[in-house]
Amino acid sequence: MNSKLTPFAMAFAFTGVLCAENVSPSEPKDVPELLVSAAGESITTREQWESMRRPEVVQTLLEQEYGVRPIERPADLAFVETSSPEVCYGGKAIRKRVRATYSGPGGRGEMYFSAWIPVRDTPAPVFIHSSPRPAETADDINGPRPVYWLPVDDIVSRGFAVVAYCNQDVAADWKGPDVATNGVFKVFGPQDAAKRQPTEWGILSAWAWGMSRVLDWVETEPKLDAKRAAAVGLSRNGKTALVAGAFDTRFALTISCCSGCSGAKLNHMQLWESENLKAIMVAKKWFCPNYEKYVGKDLTTQMPFDQHWLLALVAPRLLYVSSASEDAWAGQRGEFAALELASPVWRLYGKPGLIAHGFPKADVPLHDGHAAYHLRTGLHDITRYDWQCYMDFAEGKGW
Repeated sequence: MNSKLTPFAMAFAFTGVLCAENVSPSEPKDVPELLVSAAGESITTREQWESMRRPEVVQTLLEQEYGVRPIERPADLAFVETSSPEVCYGGKAIRKRVRATYSGPGGRGEMYFSAWIPVRDTPAPVFIHSSPRPAETADDINGPRPVYWLPVDDIVSRGFAVVAYCNQDVAADWKGPDVATNGVFKVFGPQDAAKRQPTEWGILSAWAWGMSRVLDWVETEPKLDAKRAAAVGLSRNGKTALVAGAFDTRFALTISCCSGCSGAKLNHMQLWESENLKAIMVAKKWFCPNYEKYVGKDLTTQMPFDQHWLLALVAPRLLYVSSASEDAWAGQRGEFAALELASPVWRLYGKPGLIAHGFPKADVPLHDGHAAYHLRTGLHDITRYDWQCYMDFAEGKGW
């Protein structure tokens, strides 16, 4: 029995910009069942999900999409502050610069991140933000890659801490000629991207691995509350945040902004204006080699999983998916549909997933459930409004 959604009733009107509110998508078609085991058994309890179905979902997504990691926390992972803590933002926060080091069969690796910790009496909840911006300039709104907006002043003013992590320290992006010979791939392999085995990990998983190593440091910092840590990212880093939150259950909140294809968006939903598997395979090094075999196939019969499976792995923890109205390439309605289809897993825990009555209008956040959503007016970026919504949601859940 296939999962179904309420039919969409949106008229198509072309205005020169492909917006979520003027595109009429198809309904998801033959979406792979989430709450039916590989043996055909219906999953109706938390115990069945945790002991039977969740492990199947994890195995499928690792072996068919993101890849199996050769290691989690290295035995010799170490952290050192590279400078003295600095008071900043008018005395509201302390900034720390940190270098993490580790080693493996291929030698030594290192990564850098910056933390802004609000001055407060109790440990602060913390956002771990992944982006390609250098950690030392991540809070500079006039610096390189300003699309990766990090409003540190706003964040610490509300009592949250934030860590800026540069994903390029862990692995170069797919265009880099030395993708497989730098960072974590150099240390733990594979060192030849062209000869990867079908299930070997890709760049997204490596970047998410780096977010987990930042969380390892958070657990050592007494001024931070590691039990209230969030993974957050935009675009390919939104995909990264989802991978981090799905497979590392220490993240209490997972936030994806405009993550699109192979992030939050359903592949089994036809959105002609959005990115699809064929298009995303220009960056096939993001994934394990197995993922490419689904390109050009009839997904309704030959792709036995989809992105609502990834979102469901976050349950019963907090999840936030956000989209932008003029970012049709990310497939906003496909992101929303995946969140709807994942929500029954929260109900197995006696918690509401997404609470919605149809696709929302722009700038009307849906925060009542443990899975949240908003469609923000604008383009493919992460804005002050997005961050305000994320903080509002966290505060509303007791953060």
